[in-house]
Amino acid sequence: MDTGILHTHHLLGVLLLVLVGAPIVLPTWADRLKKVHMILDTLLLLTGIYLLWKAPLALSAPYILKYILVIGAIGLAVAGSRKRNKKLSMAAFLLLAYGYGLSLQRDFFLRSDAARVASLAREEVSLEAGAELYRTLCARCHGPEGRAGYRKSASLHPAQQTDTSYWAAVIRAGKGVMPAHGYLTEAQISSLILYLKGWQ
Repeated sequence: MDTGILHTHHLLGVLLLVLVGAPIVLPTWADRLKKVHMILDTLLLLTGIYLLWKAPLALSAPYILKYILVIGAIGLAVAGSRKRNKKLSMAAFLLLAYGYGLSLQRDFFLRSDAARVASLAREEVSLEAGAELYRTLCARCHGPEGRAGYRKSASLHPAQQTDTSYWAAVIRAGKGVMPAHGYLTEAQISSLILYLKGWQ
């Protein structure tokens, strides 16, 4: 269910972007889209509240900024629509676009996971690099302590499998809803496994 709500939330975000942007290009559409806009705003907020309750890192700094931006953008979009002010609508569109990027990348500079971890444990295996890799890549579903179970993620206390080669294969190729992390180096994977072994 978590995955379905998350995908719905992202879809609503894209639709809201389109709705906020449409009156900028087609001002006559503003009145026609008011009811649809209200419905999407409500659904976006409801799915967002559910994810805030369920997601392990929902109160991390990038997500808190995203909530502020989305609420501000909705207010600007409503004001822009009522006053037929393109500048307010454009500001709302830009805030929503940045907020959407923030929700996908979880990074203030909208860098991908691969870019954010590129400098960690490139050559040397270390527990510190493993901890940082875990916080950056894994904690959003497994939780800070590895027990979250968000989006059906497995508990890492103890892990279902303890074979190091199995862990490396899952990290590299992904499994189920867990994404692949093929961009990680062997040293990065070894650092991450070293960190996870501390919980076994």
